[in-house]
Amino acid sequence: MSGRHPGRSATSHMSYIIQHGEVFDGTGSASIRADVRVGDGQIQEIGPSLPARPDEQIIDASGLIVAPGLVDLHTHVFTGMGDFSVDPADVGIRTGVTTLIDTGTAGALTYETFERAVIRPAAEDIYEFLCISRIGVLQNQLSPPHMGELADIRFIHVDSAVSCIERLPEFIKGVKVRLTDNLADNKREHEDAGFQGALAVAERTGLPVMVHHVGSLLTYQYVVGALRSGDIYTHTYHTLADNAFAMNDGAPPPELLEARQRGVVFDVGHGAGSFAWDVVEPACQRHGFWPDTISTDVHKFNINGPVYDMATTMSKFLHLGMPLSEIIHASTYAAAQAARIADRSGLLASGRIADVVLLTQERGQFELVDCRGQTQIASQRLRPVKTFKAGVLTQCPAP
Repeated sequence: MSGRHPGRSATSHMSYIIQHGEVFDGTGSASIRADVRVGDGQIQEIGPSLPARPDEQIIDASGLIVAPGLVDLHTHVFTGMGDFSVDPADVGIRTGVTTLIDTGTAGALTYETFERAVIRPAAEDIYEFLCISRIGVLQNQLSPPHMGELADIRFIHVDSAVSCIERLPEFIKGVKVRLTDNLADNKREHEDAGFQGALAVAERTGLPVMVHHVGSLLTYQYVVGALRSGDIYTHTYHTLADNAFAMNDGAPPPELLEARQRGVVFDVGHGAGSFAWDVVEPACQRHGFWPDTISTDVHKFNINGPVYDMATTMSKFLHLGMPLSEIIHASTYAAAQAARIADRSGLLASGRIADVVLLTQERGQFELVDCRGQTQIASQRLRPVKTFKAGVLTQCPAP
């Protein structure tokens, strides 16, 4: 870890004991009342009623959730490149997120700059799902000129993506393609070239594909049917007319159920258009099609609403009735497994890097807004209070 962030110590010389918290390990298991000892940048011990040592700072976590640092599987944090991304510091440690997966903001032509300028200097751990388009995601496609990364088919170049991954493999954990008609000059053949290209890169490199499939000229049956075990289907609950649930009277169609059975991961990817109460409620509450992973798809056009941050997205599923242990699992270890970084992120256990978040489960009345502007009033919400990144403590700002 010490070579990751030049000039910055990867561990903290401070030692802490987090006492009396409700500890979730990230696996989906029920919580336990326990203490967590943090020192030398690692989780040293987890257990009931641990005695505090003279050199330890005591943190009273009574009434708080103690969980692995959050892993946001779908973000756009190539800050300074184009008009789409946000600064990782604004959506990372201060919001309880210790690991960010940037999904396709960088392509083969821009990735090396992303690694040097953003990934390595960041306090958060950042990884990339490389865009199949050589240019990556540079702009909001709704702003003129209306050009997406698949508009020029020449940018869809399998060999360039494979070469980039093989040359710079440390932080690249997957391949990303966005399948939306106006990102591809409204040409089905451009979308299909991007999709098949991403699958080809994944096959050659042994990495998973994440597919954004919203407002596409390709059917969900075609797309989901081609995905392999470990591939990720994001924007599962999107708001456009071609979402799989709207085409099946609110229920998951057989193709989604079969894909999940063979190991395809279904991700939230909230974004500016992929969480609608009238899609999510029947899919999850009535038909039990809860997400495998919870993520924000945070970018410049949703960070000030309706996404805001990871805890807000998690709170929406808490409001829907998803069990808290499963919410934490979907936001930590399951996300880390999907990104193939579960050996270093997403799990609270002795000997692991001390990435820890303390959350409060507030009671009251809280407005939760979806991508259509529909508001529901929740009786509880999750809010980060403190975050440890490799043992370094940060106080999270109050809302």
